[in-house]
Amino acid sequence: MKSIFQIPFWCFVIGVGHLAYGAPEASPSTGLSLTEAVQEAEGKNPDLQALGFRAERMGWAKLEAWSGHLPQLSIDFDRYLKTKYLRQNVILGGNPPISFPAAYPESSLTVNASLNLFDGLKTIFQIKAADKNAEAAELDYSRAKFKLEREVRRRYYRALAAQKLLEVAEQNVKTLEDHLSIARSSERAGYGLRVDVLRIQANLDEAVAEQGAARDNVDIERASLSEVMGIESDSRGLTGELPVLKASDVPADLALTLDRREDVQAQILREEASENLGLAAKGAWLPAVSVFGQLQYYKFGDSDPAILANDKFENAYAVGLRLTWSLFDGGSTISRERQASYRAKEDESALRSVYTHLPREFLTWKKKFFYNVSLYQARVKTLEQSQESVRLSMAGAKAGTRTNTEVLDAELDLFRARAGIIRAQSDAIEALNELELAVGYPLRKGI
Repeated sequence: MKSIFQIPFWCFVIGVGHLAYGAPEASPSTGLSLTEAVQEAEGKNPDLQALGFRAERMGWAKLEAWSGHLPQLSIDFDRYLKTKYLRQNVILGGNPPISFPAAYPESSLTVNASLNLFDGLKTIFQIKAADKNAEAAELDYSRAKFKLEREVRRRYYRALAAQKLLEVAEQNVKTLEDHLSIARSSERAGYGLRVDVLRIQANLDEAVAEQGAARDNVDIERASLSEVMGIESDSRGLTGELPVLKASDVPADLALTLDRREDVQAQILREEASENLGLAAKGAWLPAVSVFGQLQYYKFGDSDPAILANDKFENAYAVGLRLTWSLFDGGSTISRERQASYRAKEDESALRSVYTHLPREFLTWKKKFFYNVSLYQARVKTLEQSQESVRLSMAGAKAGTRTNTEVLDAELDLFRARAGIIRAQSDAIEALNELELAVGYPLRKGI
């Protein structure tokens, strides 16, 4: 069968021939690389910074807990500006009563020191709880950093895939526009049919809509990447290519081991810390013993004629043991004990929730990874077949055995194959990210 577009067709072949065999790769330009995106995110992401500050705060909480077993030292200075002493009348040997003033120093400097010897093990359990909470906060920060790196990688490659899908959509529109121009010229010359023009126009309208959606998706994915990086907007272009993942990147016998999950270990530590805080609260019911010392420098003034003022400071001191036993504190101890108990139960329930959904999450993303890798390989073969189909269609059109419509159908299949490869690559990367988050450690480095 002779082509109805044989005369103008070869003016178009030169312009679209490169689509069948692939355009030459453009030289990389300066822009934003994945490594730079991760580094900027680690320095600017507010959620990661908040967890870093929390880890620092919990580290200082350890010193607060240890303070219960460290010496306490304080200095007090009193200076009375105006006084009127209490007075007490005392009878000595039947004489008229003598009025004694209840004197206290006009100026005094007191040094107080104390050291806790035993407080019902309350401080010991508080130290253990503080240590575990601090370690859990460090694990939370490390896990958040690992998760942020995977999230930046996921969004970076999604944005890069969106750019490549836009390029395919633009090539698709350009090809349809060229075909429509040829079809109209052929119709006017009497070689073509109106039905071919209408069919190509319908395909072009749909392709233009898809091009607009692809362009919008580029903006959306780019904004998503900027968001996780902690910046408002970024106009830099993305460099690099979508990595090609292989099934060998993930061991077929990969198993889920929760000891590699830092967030799980952090949750276990928080549960243990809550239990220790409950024991610390119970320790408040036991008596506390401490040793104390007091050294005072004092000087009397002339505010009362019965008291002789001294010219220089004199001193006094006292050393002793103090026993304190709180029998009732208005329910404060019971409240702290109950709060710690229910906090431990909350942490235990949260940990059970993690244990419940992790196996399903791990299995889901493991299967999705292998599926998308297999799908990518299948679509590579489809692309090769589509390229050969375009070549044969063009050769047939040149020989007059194929129509321009058949060439167009082959080229549209080629565009769909290219878009399918990009989507399979992006989905495989996302599955790898989620699988690494599930197991808690990198499976493939360098992407």
